[in-house]
This record gives sequence, C-alpha cells and structure tokens, in this order.
Amino acid sequence: MKLYSYGKINLFLDIEGKLENGYHLIKTVMQSIDIHDEIIIKELSNDEIIIECSDKSIPTDIRNTCFKATKIIKEKYNIRSGILISINKNIPSEAGLAGGSSNSAAVIKGLNKLWSLNMNSNEMIEIALQIGADVPFCIMGGTYLAQGIGEKLTKLDDFIWDNILLVKPEFSMSTSFVYKNLNSLDYNSYKSNNILNLINQNKYNDVALSTANTLEKVVVPLHSEVNSIKSIMLENSAISSIMTGSGSVVFGLFPDSKSMNNAYNILKNTYTHIYKTKTIKYSIDFFD
Repeated sequence: MKLYSYGKINLFLDIEGKLENGYHLIKTVMQSIDIHDEIIIKELSNDEIIIECSDKSIPTDIRNTCFKATKIIKEKYNIRSGILISINKNIPSEAGLAGGSSNSAAVIKGLNKLWSLNMNSNEMIEIALQIGADVPFCIMGGTYLAQGIGEKLTKLDDFIWDNILLVKPEFSMSTSFVYKNLNSLDYNSYKSNNILNLINQNKYNDVALSTANTLEKVVVPLHSEVNSIKSIMLENSAISSIMTGSGSVVFGLFPDSKSMNNAYNILKNTYTHIYKTKTIKYSIDFFD
C-alpha cells in the first residue's frame, strides 16, 4: 500500500501557558500543504517492524515515529504480523513542517486499512497523541485550529493559497529546545489577532497579513538569517513571511507565481532546500 504524507505550515502560533508536566498549551492554525513524502507499507510473515528511509540521517529504530505508531497499534490490537515501512523523504526534517508527525499519521491510517481495524478518527487521534503534538492534526489535515497540547482540533474553513515559497536554511531546530527556551513573558503575544474569523470569512489576503509565530522570538536571536530570508521574500512582494512551527523553515505567501518565482530565483543562489508549494484540501484517506 502506498501512502502520501503531507507537510504543514503554521499560519499562526501562540503559546497560552505551560502545564506542570512541561508540555506547553498552544493556540495555532495549522495548514496542510502539497509537499509530501511517499511511504510504502508491506505486511511481513514474521513479527518484525522494519523501517527503511531515503534520508539516512533519520533513525529507523524505536526513535522513528512510524516505528512508534506501528508498535502501539500492534500491542493495542494484538497484531502478530510484521510490517516493512519504506519512506521516500521529500519533506526536510527538523524544519517545522511536521515531516515525522505526518509520516506516523499516514502509517496509522494505512495500518488501520491494511489490518481492517476500523478505527474512527478519535481512536486514531488517541494513538497519535502518544507520538507527538502535531500528529493528531496530521491525522485530520486541511485547515484546523489546534489547542491544548495539540489534541483539541477545531475545523476551520479551507484556507486556499496557490503561491507559497518554503526555504530551509542549513541549520535545524529541535522542537524541545525551542519550547524550553521560550520566555513565559512571551505567552499570549497575539490575543487580539483576528485570524480565525478572517479564515472563516474567506478573507485570504487579510489572513496572510495576520500570520504570526511566537517561537520566532527564540530562534531569530540565534539565527538572524531567518529575518534575512523574510526580508528577501517581503522585498519581492510576499504579502507575509514567517517561520513555521519551531523552525527552521521560513515561508512566504505570494500574490502570484511571478513574484514567488522572483524570490525563488534570488534565494536559490544561497539555499539548496527551497520549495514551491500550495495549500491543499485534505482528505483523511491519502493512499493507493
């Protein structure tokens, strides 16, 4: 079975507080985008979980999100079959695009079908939460408000944007590092932001002007090139440009392909990992 594992950007990300267990309470608008990995899952006659990945920097043992998802499902449903999972990576890792989270979500959905488990979305999200905060969103996809630690999902109207440029600098960011170094004084930085109403009113340009990410306050002082990338995008007519998630990818929302291509042609001289993409309307089933 071939699975399609789509990345995401955060159109908006604020932190509302911190729990005693160390998890942060988030308020974020997540949006599925067209950049995706391809995953092939194949049942094995033995009891093994075998992960193969085209990106050799990604672990293929219990640290791998797909391994974790498979192990949880096998134990929960007493599955004796093994599984071979082959991941062809296009989404860069440690980039804020939820590549690992999306991979595990795709595997949860794929195994649900392969093994005829008949899990509903809530049951899949219950498993997803054991893997990571972005995984519940990746189960559902599309345009969602995520709150709590990522498990409280509210469907929003589809945000449609055809000209998005992603730039991944050479540095990567650890999500745990970024959250640990966020100053509590920066919580609730954007209380007056009206992005949710603007999305549901389909005022896409106004949505673009309302993008914001609190976590930039940790990353930018360490890596000023985030602002350099944003400046080049804005100088080339991007309506807005921000970092996604905990970084390090910076994205720009452009009004047309011409301005996006202008920025692309400038930035590609410096950055190898640069992608043109668009938003997608998500279906909970993305596999062949």
